Amino acid sequence: MNNLEHINCPICEGDETELLFNKHSLSVVACKQCRLRYVNPRVSRHTLEENYVETYYPPEKVKRIHTDTMEWLQMAERLAELEAQLPSKGHLLDVGCGIGTFLHLAQENGWQPYGIDPSRSGIAFAQEIHQLDVRCGDIFDANFPTAHFDAITAYHVLEHISELNPFLAEIRRILKPPGDEKKAGKLVIEVPNGGSLQSRLQKADWPYVHPQDHLYYFSARSLPKLLRKHGFHHITLGRPRRVSPKIGLRFALRQAATAMLVRFHLGTVIRVYAS
Repeated sequence: MNNLEHINCPICEGDETELLFNKHSLSVVACKQCRLRYVNPRVSRHTLEENYVETYYPPEKVKRIHTDTMEWLQMAERLAELEAQLPSKGHLLDVGCGIGTFLHLAQENGWQPYGIDPSRSGIAFAQEIHQLDVRCGDIFDANFPTAHFDAITAYHVLEHISELNPFLAEIRRILKPPGDEKKAGKLVIEVPNGGSLQSRLQKADWPYVHPQDHLYYFSARSLPKLLRKHGFHHITLGRPRRVSPKIGLRFALRQAATAMLVRFHLGTVIRVYAS
């Protein structure tokens, strides 16, 4: 595969790894020091960014997402847990805002929403349909003011970010600092759980393993390590809930099973709150 680049571990910056498995001609390795799982070597940043800008939200995908009841329920679940974490509403930035569903709900709930996403078609939809203040590009292009945001969310974004450390340093800069805990800004990150029960059982066949664009497979241990590296010390794990438009016995049982897995950090995703 062309346009590959070799990297050191973004957490401990070491280069001693062990091979876990190969998929689609790419290798997923584990750092021997901090145990972060990541793709190495990986598709170059330039190639990834081109794909996100041009092809990530084709018209049929936009229509499917916008009309999907499950999508709206999932976004409402995320917003409800975020609001339980903060004493008041304020400036909210959604990084990787896509077509703006989450920000639209947040705006209706009293937040001052802002968004950024590399996809031209996603941003166009968010601007035209939801009338949102969103920008096309990356977080560095936006040049947001220092200590400006009360909350910054990044749902299923971090695993796509080539340069993790500059990205999190910029997040730290534009988030309100942790002086008074009641006024501190809150960062929310949700990623696929590389330490989940499903991941451990399925390994390379786990549905979230697509190493062309999922560059890291964080766990409930490795993600807090990365955040502490960037000055985030108040770190808690969220409890993402299973949602469904149909409520019944089968759903209740599956919801209870999901809650148990999440409690022991074995759920399909990890959600972290940090300040």
